[in-house]
Amino acid sequence: MAKLTHPGKWPPTDVAEGTTPRAWLRYEWQYPGSRRPSRLISHPTVPYVTAARVGGADGEIDLAALSTAAEHYLKQLKHYVNATPPPLGRADPMLDLLADVAASGSLLHWCDIWPKINAEPSRLEGQIASWNMSRHPKSAMPGTVILVATEGIPDPMHGSFLMRFPSAGFRVPIEVRATDDGFDLIIRGLTAEFPGGSHQALSSLLAGRTDAEKRMVLGGLSRSLSGVPLGFQAGVAPATLVASSETDTGDAPVEAAVSDDASSATSPPPSDTSSVPPTPQTGAQPAARSSVYRMITMLEDDIAKQAGVVPKSLLLQDIRFSAQPENVTDGAWDVTLTLLARGQDTPRGEPVSYRLTVRVRLAEPGANEVELLSVTRVPLVSHAMAGTGALPTPLPFVRVFPVPPPDWRASMARVPPQPAPPLAWRRPTRVDQILDLFRDTLAIGLGSGMKMQQPAYEVRNCPRFVPGDGEARLPKPLPITGLSDLPPRRNISSAISAYWHSKTFFDTMRGLGLAPESYMATAEGPLAVHYRSGIVPGPGRDGRTINAQVRYEVAPDATLQSKPSIDMHLALANLNRWARVKAGTSDSQLEPLGMASCGRWMMHEFGHYLLAARIGQLEFDFAHSAGDSLAAVFFDPLSDLSSPTYPGDPRMRGWTFPFVFAPRRHDRTPAMGWGWYGLLNRSVIEDPPDSGTEHKAYLTEQILSSTCFLLYRSLGGDTLAGTEADWAQRTRASDMTLYLLMQGMAGLAQSPSRAEMLEVGMEEAGWSAPASVSLPRGGADWQPATSHKVTRWAYETMGMFPSDPSEIISKAGAPPLVDIYIRDRRPDVFPTGDGPVKVGPGSYVPVSLHWAADADWVTPGWLPSFGNRGAVAAGGARLRAWVGWVLNDKPLAQIMERSVVWNGQVDIGPFNIAPDAADMTLVQTDQQQITQLTTAARAAAPAGTQLVVFYELSQINDRANTDPAADFTVKIGAAASPPKKVQALVDLVAGDNNLGLHMAS
Repeated sequence: MAKLTHPGKWPPTDVAEGTTPRAWLRYEWQYPGSRRPSRLISHPTVPYVTAARVGGADGEIDLAALSTAAEHYLKQLKHYVNATPPPLGRADPMLDLLADVAASGSLLHWCDIWPKINAEPSRLEGQIASWNMSRHPKSAMPGTVILVATEGIPDPMHGSFLMRFPSAGFRVPIEVRATDDGFDLIIRGLTAEFPGGSHQALSSLLAGRTDAEKRMVLGGLSRSLSGVPLGFQAGVAPATLVASSETDTGDAPVEAAVSDDASSATSPPPSDTSSVPPTPQTGAQPAARSSVYRMITMLEDDIAKQAGVVPKSLLLQDIRFSAQPENVTDGAWDVTLTLLARGQDTPRGEPVSYRLTVRVRLAEPGANEVELLSVTRVPLVSHAMAGTGALPTPLPFVRVFPVPPPDWRASMARVPPQPAPPLAWRRPTRVDQILDLFRDTLAIGLGSGMKMQQPAYEVRNCPRFVPGDGEARLPKPLPITGLSDLPPRRNISSAISAYWHSKTFFDTMRGLGLAPESYMATAEGPLAVHYRSGIVPGPGRDGRTINAQVRYEVAPDATLQSKPSIDMHLALANLNRWARVKAGTSDSQLEPLGMASCGRWMMHEFGHYLLAARIGQLEFDFAHSAGDSLAAVFFDPLSDLSSPTYPGDPRMRGWTFPFVFAPRRHDRTPAMGWGWYGLLNRSVIEDPPDSGTEHKAYLTEQILSSTCFLLYRSLGGDTLAGTEADWAQRTRASDMTLYLLMQGMAGLAQSPSRAEMLEVGMEEAGWSAPASVSLPRGGADWQPATSHKVTRWAYETMGMFPSDPSEIISKAGAPPLVDIYIRDRRPDVFPTGDGPVKVGPGSYVPVSLHWAADADWVTPGWLPSFGNRGAVAAGGARLRAWVGWVLNDKPLAQIMERSVVWNGQVDIGPFNIAPDAADMTLVQTDQQQITQLTTAARAAAPAGTQLVVFYELSQINDRANTDPAADFTVKIGAAASPPKKVQALVDLVAGDNNLGLHMAS
């Protein structure tokens, strides 16, 4: 373990003694009235920093070092929040629970890090871990680790193996940043989720019990639950998990820690050891009739009969508890088992897998008597729509729709220019000759005759729907000939399209720093893509339906495959037009246009894959998925519908699925009920799901996609080059938004009960990222730490952060209590498909982020004016200013790559900025300092260069991203200068209203 130096006091005295703690500390409880406890704590500009010295005798960064830093942070956070009097108005008992994660009486235990630091990729044993988000080979540091803790108790039948309860726990993101002698471990918040409804966390059930009572209950539960490594077939523990690593102290047996004694967490309790289950000897077998395996074995026939599943397919995913207070120590407990199972085979087609919720009652923890109370099942499917010898020749060319036909735009290189085909031609009902106008001939990364598969995905044969196809469950081979002239309505065209769009998604995923092999935690790979399939359950099982779905597939025998696989099933894009193939022969058949032809719909399905592979659910608890967001953001910079010169209705840009149509949009507004606390999302807020498998919130998905699309536009998705769209800058903004969304999803641990958990995850993806990241579709490298304020604003504009969460809100949420800004030229109104949206100054209204003196994102004059969007005065604000010039070292077409030379700076202040008042300006003496600075720069600048002034406005409750006290990777130290490239300067200023830029015309 590295040698650690923790902060002596956190938060710092000047912050802790402030009168408005909620200005820097975001502290949120669960929805009002919700019985599902959760916490969201965030303080991005007041980081907790532990210095870690590594090398030689000082050790390395590992779980012990990271968990130690997190434990010190939790204690300091608890000391501050639960002080007398509490600075937030009330103390939080949950902090007592979280801060005791390493204490002897805690049921919370840190999860091992996966992928392991400085190790080759390996399979995750189990279904949850502390996620290593490093982008380096062997997952080496520096990087970000999402440190995760869950409740759990030891399994006496498998040595020190811990039985974890994944739905109860918390996560602490830690940025591991390189320094001269090691690393800084930087923490900016945490989130926590615990079971709700009729269920309770074990920690809550045992709260207030004596040590002897805890030992008795935990001992009985250990005997009842032994032999159940969660995420594996009940009662069968992998050999690698019989004993934990010698260096792993995070999973110490809880019975060793039920006393308040200060003895080691791995030592036995000092007394009353008779109730503690003995540690088994190597090779010991589970005792008959003494475990959940015994429970399931006794009841599997009844479970299978009631649920219609294969008995031997049962996979245990989670255990939740409920008991009346008077029954905790000596009465009946209800235990809810979450199981995955494979449905029985039917004559009508392939079986469906199910998630089972099985409630059983223990007459007494540890006793042999168990009663089956109920069995319910939910199909493990998620619909796209509500309702219904020689070496092969390399790189063959295929015909595919790189974008759906409505998105297609003519190449600017076409000579002579030709008018674009009308929108009426771009429908799936059109004949093949017309649809083929919108396809391109592209090289596919396979040799002719090779199978359409990669390690992360494969396109499978579909013999039930395609006569003469190969054996099911095997990859489909690419034909040897005839690839370049295949019409759209051909089964093989659907298969090729499925492979092409899968390749596009997984290439993007890798380009954003998410390797599929280190992302898939709760399932087995590869993703199986069925290019022609049916949709189950329901009438679409014959494949004649316009739909698609992602399914969990559980193996018939769980002893042979301990995790489910993920399958994507694609039906049709159109029902009323089929192509006759081999007419007049005995092989004549009709072939359709497959759903695989539509990249937007496949991107939606990949949204379900991202959830299923990471947190074991096909859908969010609070929304259907992020699939609409992926589709809207990925394809907008490729779409003719987003062009400012598009001849049709400009509102077409807001249709998420304009080809294979569905009435879903990504430009909604809270004014029409499409807000996070609006009327159309109220049912999710007032009745948050208990386990997140039964809500299909298609309405909320449009709120999420509208939020992400607004974020994309604000990050540069509306950028122009003259009067035309700047497609390169828009593509760059698209990749930036996808990075934040997909990295935010990758950092989830417990299933998020609230949309706020994803919002803060996307903020974390920005502030905890490497200093600079490459983007998969090109453009200059990007600094994600410039993005978190824009992320918050996009969610705020869509109704998050309400003043009163118990009310229905039909407008934007509240800004931070202190939100100072430098005035730019942005308008106060921006258009959407639901009408114009009005916002105030200091907002991140989508505008073109091109480099020009009259651009909307720059200040209107050399001398800045500033204000405060918040409700609390900003005292002690300071302004820093730098002056420089832009070199002509690149041609005008590459202006974003030009260099900036900085010549001098001034520091002005302190001064106060009143809330919600008219903009203020600098006093005359301060104006003179800036005038003198710019005059000196003009004299020093080479002839023909462009003069620029960069401003930073910062205050203790709203620090600029560049303020060294915020400690972001974009900080500008006392002797340092702003970025030296135009693109980095645009990213920095446009992403922080505390910053301003003025340039000579």
